[in-house]
Amino acid sequence: VLADAFRALAGLGARTDAARIGTELRGLGVEARRTWRRGRRGYGDQLSPRELEVTRLVATGRTNREIADTLSRSPKTVAWQLNSAMRKLGVTTRTALAVKAIEAGLLPADKD
Repeated sequence: VLADAFRALAGLGARTDAARIGTELRGLGVEARRTWRRGRRGYGDQLSPRELEVTRLVATGRTNREIADTLSRSPKTVAWQLNSAMRKLGVTTRTALAVKAIEAGLLPADKD
């Protein structure tokens, strides 16, 4: 029961409560890994609206600085959202991100 509570609390992002239960579990010899959710709940492996917006601008060839200026965000925020989008789509380059987004139907393909 404690292990279920630990997983539920960790999944909800209730770090303090999950940590307390995790300590109890480890004291009882039960493995309790801390796996905190990051970001806004509900998107899971799907791109958030902000990640999609950054992905669209990356696909047009813009740099992080240009995207930051366009969206009135810091370049670090853009880099964070870009890295998150790349992780979710399983790619490591900006070009691969654009291609994967088009293949997934997230961006319109050019009609040349």
